[in-house]
Amino acid sequence: MENNKTKKLSLPFFENLNGLRFIGALSVFIFHAFTLGREMWGKFFESPFFQSIFKLMKKGHHGVGLFFVLSGFLITYLLLHEAKAKGKIYAFGFFMRRLLRIWPLYFIIVLFGFFIFPSLPNGLETQNSFLHYSLFISNFEEIWTGWKDSISFLTVTWSVSIEEQYYMAWVALIAIIPSFSRGKYFPIYFVLLILTSVLFRILHIGNERTIYFHTLSVISDLAIGGLLSYATFVTHKLDKFKNLSRLLILGIYAVGIIIILFSTKIFTGYLIGIERIVIGIFFAFVIFEQVFCKNSLFKADKVLNFFQLGEISYGIYMYHCIVIYFVQHIIMQYNLNDSILGFIAFLFISGYITLVLSRLSFNYIEKPILNLKKWFR
Repeated sequence: MENNKTKKLSLPFFENLNGLRFIGALSVFIFHAFTLGREMWGKFFESPFFQSIFKLMKKGHHGVGLFFVLSGFLITYLLLHEAKAKGKIYAFGFFMRRLLRIWPLYFIIVLFGFFIFPSLPNGLETQNSFLHYSLFISNFEEIWTGWKDSISFLTVTWSVSIEEQYYMAWVALIAIIPSFSRGKYFPIYFVLLILTSVLFRILHIGNERTIYFHTLSVISDLAIGGLLSYATFVTHKLDKFKNLSRLLILGIYAVGIIIILFSTKIFTGYLIGIERIVIGIFFAFVIFEQVFCKNSLFKADKVLNFFQLGEISYGIYMYHCIVIYFVQHIIMQYNLNDSILGFIAFLFISGYITLVLSRLSFNYIEKPILNLKKWFR
């Protein structure tokens, strides 16, 4: 009897989400490899070849949106599982699990950027506020002063700050409202966040930094992931779509990718208000298809996670801009920054160092800390 109980309370695990995490991290890496310090490539950057690829690679920033929807789906699913198994969600345990996952790498990057990086060769002083970063409002710091600060690896923390703000709000709601701790009002909460995000984006059309970095502008991604979780775990309204044909799945993927590639032309004017909603729904479909569909064209974990790259995706995301910065300076030191060979060498060296650094970080920093989660389940 005890074994059955343990089995029922075991946490759900979706192996294909690791592959999707790596896709998101790789997309952001490619985006930054082509955009950060691009002026250093001189005539090569100005060539038609580079410019044509550059326009395509710029779409890699949508990898952050994929991360948001993934996080919203997975965390909500785990919380709903806890509510069903234990009768409620325990706010302190939820807070501590998020702390153990997010805080260590976040503060490694912040402390490095503020206190170590300025004293290193080619290092720079940041004009951002350490207090704001410590309070997880670095996304607002990017709106206020980030435009005049060139330390790109501090900028990547903006999305982590938004996740932390989102889940801190959840902790407060779980602690204050008993019904919310049982998952009762989750759908209402998610819908309100989505509507708020659309309205906020419409009201700030023309303010690019606010639309890109503000919490209310991007919170819809997390909410869409949460709605997907509720629809699959509680209501099961999406069960009928588990048997989608491969042809239909392929068609939806094609439409979604086209929308992403031509998003700047499709979503103009007031349509900017629904851009994240449309793309977020596509990412939600990708997650649903990978986790639940029986006729998938491929499963991301089997194809993309052979070397368990998904588990180090957080490290890839957090470390890659530091690596890019220093590798670019090495490339310039050896006068390789005006040729395609130099750029290819830069991509491979940056990618390899990022993977090695992320693996070491996971094995010797993140994993030992994550093992402490067992005390807060």
